Amino acid sequence: MEVQTMLEERELRAYRFGFVLFLVTQAVPFTVIYSVEYLFDSFYISPRVNQWLGAVQVLLVIVSWWLARQGLAAIRHDRLLDLVTKFRQALLLGLASLVVLGYQWGTRFVPPGTRYGEVFYTLTGVTGFYTLVALFVLFAISIRAQKVSFTSKNYWDAEAAMYLWTFGLLTNLITYLLLYWI
Repeated sequence: MEVQTMLEERELRAYRFGFVLFLVTQAVPFTVIYSVEYLFDSFYISPRVNQWLGAVQVLLVIVSWWLARQGLAAIRHDRLLDLVTKFRQALLLGLASLVVLGYQWGTRFVPPGTRYGEVFYTLTGVTGFYTLVALFVLFAISIRAQKVSFTSKNYWDAEAAMYLWTFGLLTNLITYLLLYWI
């Protein structure tokens, strides 16, 4: 029995490593867009960009991430209902952050025809896409958790969703700092 547990731990470490490696490869488009931003605009920040809306958007993502993290901690103590509840709350706040992004796009605080505007809309669009994907995964895992009945010994799916949502948080934070402050 101990050999089987050891094998499962090795497999779990391999899954974690593979998924983190996958997320690192997903950071390549962001690195390219960040580099383009510096090539085109250096440290220019448009005076028309709404820093408060950007801050609200990122704050919603941070709180959403914190709730999802609480859900992951709950399943480690065999509290399945708390995992599902926290993941769905995180989903709602993440969707609210996308609504704020959509509002920024709709009001066109930043003119899209400028170099800064091109980078702004491209970078926020890519960030929004990855946020949407991560939110879909949170939702799917919250449904799957009830069907599979995750336990403290079987919750890799929830952990992978948390890795993806952490990636979404980091991309939102870096994008916010780059476009609104640096």
